[in-house]
Amino acid sequence: MARRPKQEITWTPQDRQRIAMECNASILFYGGSAGGGKSDFLLMDYLGGIKHGSKYSGIIFRKTYKQLEQLIKRSKELYGSIGATYTKGELLWTFTTGSTLKFRHLESDDDVEEYQGHEYQYIAFDELTHWGSQYVFDYMLSRSRSAHGVPCYLRAAGNPGGRGHSWVKAMFIDGKEPEHIYTERIEVTPTPANPGGMVDRTIVFIPARLTDNHILMVADPFYEANLKKLPHHLMRALLHGDWDVFTGQVFDEFSRETHVIDPIALRPEWRKFCSMDWGYAKPFSIGWWAVTTEGRMIRYREWYGCAPEKINTGIRMNVKDVAERAFTLSVAEGCREMVADPACWITQGIAEDDTNQITIASYFANAGFNMTKAVNNRINGKMKFHEYLKTKLFDGKPGMLIFKTCLAFIRTIPILTVDPNNPEDIDTKLEDHVYDDARYACMSELASRVIHVPDEWEVHTHYETDKYSALRFGLN
Repeated sequence: MARRPKQEITWTPQDRQRIAMECNASILFYGGSAGGGKSDFLLMDYLGGIKHGSKYSGIIFRKTYKQLEQLIKRSKELYGSIGATYTKGELLWTFTTGSTLKFRHLESDDDVEEYQGHEYQYIAFDELTHWGSQYVFDYMLSRSRSAHGVPCYLRAAGNPGGRGHSWVKAMFIDGKEPEHIYTERIEVTPTPANPGGMVDRTIVFIPARLTDNHILMVADPFYEANLKKLPHHLMRALLHGDWDVFTGQVFDEFSRETHVIDPIALRPEWRKFCSMDWGYAKPFSIGWWAVTTEGRMIRYREWYGCAPEKINTGIRMNVKDVAERAFTLSVAEGCREMVADPACWITQGIAEDDTNQITIASYFANAGFNMTKAVNNRINGKMKFHEYLKTKLFDGKPGMLIFKTCLAFIRTIPILTVDPNNPEDIDTKLEDHVYDDARYACMSELASRVIHVPDEWEVHTHYETDKYSALRFGLN
């Protein structure tokens, strides 16, 4: 992933900074916890392109002018030793090769239009989550270009939290493995050089935590201790770089580190069942659960009927096809039970092209499921959901665990917030379909029913072949 040789300077990147600086992805987001060396990374990463001389220009943004002060101060400490010239009135560095770097602020979406017609080969945002809208990021991405064929890069750094938490998380964190470069094909106007009209754009997230910044840990040994004194949600965000926590969320006990595990082999004596929240114009959500002999719920599969690249939009799939496919996924593993929203027993609104007017539940029953109406007490269901997330079983692990392949659960559960009109419930205007299916599961007798283990099944607490990652569960 080596990219560009750096001009010699009296600064040495730390391990995580080096990984980011050697990455050739078009778009890179660096950071996570506070104290990860983000500003230094942006300032030093820019230098990789100054060999292109006057054909290479960069710009680094902060949200406000006041926030630029510390960044400019640090740039003087780093750039002063290589003969670069700083013009205070223009907030501009000019390097001996002719390359330039500007510092600018963008307080509102409208401010970004000042850069219409501009061209930059290096664009960076420091503390990206301070921007509540994705608009400034997308607009400046359109300014990332070169008439001379110089490679162009967009870099950003930041912490969890802030007004832009959700869109930054959706772009760089959700459903993506850290340090894995993802490629998307972008359609562009065909040219003689690119008659296909398609180009590749790559994107990556490089995480960094305070513990990666050995220099700061030595220089300020109290920094970590001070972060630990913050309110719990801020401590998780700023110390651990946890993107699943923010002010106002309902299920702040949910943690990927604690609740999300690698897929494992399911024991034959564990009960399996499905839970469903139906949707047509809105997404449907079906979750598959295994209930262990100790009463732990494991979500091992899900099918979320959400349109690709569209939030909270259903795929409008025929209910008969959904039912048959869901049963096909279930039957081989002995899963025939389904608990579903009581509205599925109403003979209306199945689909726009449905004239039979039988119930949604009937379609699933005809496919082979034993259907059970969910207990739809929203307040009790919320408390039960909390209970499963918080309760520790004999091994110290929570009563609910989620396979890391259940991306919709991992993405949507942390973003649920309180209903402004009913503090005892969640805001139903949000993307709550996975939560509803999981809530039905938690309230179901299927989740709490005691399983009889036949005598011929010898139950062990130790297996040589099964592996957990976040979960030990007595297995190696």
